Amino acid sequence: MMMANAAELEGNQCKEEISFTYHKQSGYIGFIWAMAAVMVVETAGVSYLLYKWSPILHWIHLILSVSVIAFLIVDLKAVINNPIMIKNNQLFLKIGVRPEVTISIENIKEIKSGSLYQDDRKNKEVLDLSLFSLDDPTFEILLDQPIVDKTMFGKPKNIKRIFFSVDDKTSFSNLIRGQK
Repeated sequence: MMMANAAELEGNQCKEEISFTYHKQSGYIGFIWAMAAVMVVETAGVSYLLYKWSPILHWIHLILSVSVIAFLIVDLKAVINNPIMIKNNQLFLKIGVRPEVTISIENIKEIKSGSLYQDDRKNKEVLDLSLFSLDDPTFEILLDQPIVDKTMFGKPKNIKRIFFSVDDKTSFSNLIRGQK
């Protein structure tokens, strides 16, 4: 994988793979490890109490807790290993274990600050790809033509706006604007 500076590629079509991280400035790594540590302690304590009361509930709780801890660690590994990619005039947004969204650069109508996130995040035409819902994402992408995204239960949803974060805001913004 190549990390490129947008200034070097401005005006050129993206033939090579350019990647941007999105987890380094968010505190996501520390948050996930803290949650996993708290869950390990909580699982041990609650499992001990449940075992004395009902061994069946103990095993159910233990299996569910270990599954959640494993999911957190898998999601963290996916966040670290799957940067936002631009290749062949396509923007690939794969955030953790969430489904990948592929957008043609020509389909991007406008890229702007994600400052309207708190007002618009519940809108049906909005796809939220931010790691935390606590901070505003760095960017909002407005699309010319809606893309179809499937919800958690498989129902298709037309997306016209996407919110997400990138660590290197300036380079990403310059590269997308230079591709248009």
